[in-house]
Amino acid sequence: MSNKALKTVSKGLHISLLLIVLLSATMSVALCASVVNQTNYYGDLDKNYYSFYGAPDIQASVQGNGELKRGQSSTVSLVLSNQGILQGFKSEVELKDSSSIDNQLNMTLQQMEVENVANILTAVGISATLESSNPDILIKTGSQQAGSLPTGQSTMQPLRYTVEIGKDVPAGEYNLTLNVSYKHLTNVIYGADAVTGSSGNLGGIRNLNASYWYNESATQSIPIKIIVKDDTKFEIVEVDNGMNTKGGTLKITYKNVGEIPAIDSFVRLNTATPFSTTDDQSYLGTVNPGETAVATFKMSVDSDTVIYDKLYAINSEILYNDNYGHQQITDSLMVQVQIDEPEGMSPLVIGVVAMIIILIIVGGAYYYFNYYKKGKKLSLKKEKAN
Repeated sequence: MSNKALKTVSKGLHISLLLIVLLSATMSVALCASVVNQTNYYGDLDKNYYSFYGAPDIQASVQGNGELKRGQSSTVSLVLSNQGILQGFKSEVELKDSSSIDNQLNMTLQQMEVENVANILTAVGISATLESSNPDILIKTGSQQAGSLPTGQSTMQPLRYTVEIGKDVPAGEYNLTLNVSYKHLTNVIYGADAVTGSSGNLGGIRNLNASYWYNESATQSIPIKIIVKDDTKFEIVEVDNGMNTKGGTLKITYKNVGEIPAIDSFVRLNTATPFSTTDDQSYLGTVNPGETAVATFKMSVDSDTVIYDKLYAINSEILYNDNYGHQQITDSLMVQVQIDEPEGMSPLVIGVVAMIIILIIVGGAYYYFNYYKKGKKLSLKKEKAN
């Protein structure tokens, strides 16, 4: 091909790429005004010039340190990024002769296909659902929408999910799964009419048509790491109930089953009828992980309202300082106690005995008035008769 022909083809490609940005009608009018004796050539919409290989690759990262506290609901913020790359391409149509108007048109449409490479790597309509396989770690937020994400870019706003950590979850790392779905362009084919210039070369295109193919069901499962951080956690391991109907001493043994010590800790007891105490606090001191401490309380019992052998629950809580000197408070720890029925006759037996005694007294009085006095009167009558 001559240098003059190559320059002509190059000029035609630049003109056509510029005209793509404009409306088809505007292009047609501008071109028709500058040419005479136009001859139209029709591009083939079924002709695919290139096949491209590549797709979006969505990654997710946790905003912040990802540390959550057990026994609470926290927000996990995720930033999505698209790291999709073009893996390759293949020419489907070989264009050898660029001297004809038809081939010049095909070269223009071929170049337009190439310009869609970035769109092939763009994730469109992203939907992201965070899931947990641990029954003690619950995701309280449903699917989140992230719009479209071109390759090399990240979401402007993070996706936020509410995660509830069970109070008995051990400290450590846990994996959640972010299930992402989206669609992306896989191919595009163009068809157009050619417009000849005054020199007989391609002067532009009109009646541009396009056909787009999308992968509608692209999915990815992305692991998300969270950390349940070390904390203090107490359990009641023993209750020594030395109370009777008049009261007594209540001893409660607490154990630190957490991972960090409780410093300057003390127990606060919340009593209710039939129990009361003049001192509702007991000092424990520093309780390291794995250690136990005993809280002692002097208790009083209202014997008029207590129900014997009933299992009562007394609320307790522990206040302590953490490693940073901040005061913390545990959840309620329930102390279960009961008052045994006192030894001896029960009130029912006492009532029955009292009733029997009353009947005996009443019966004796009846006998006295009805038989003893009657017998005495008969004796007096006999004495008078004699």
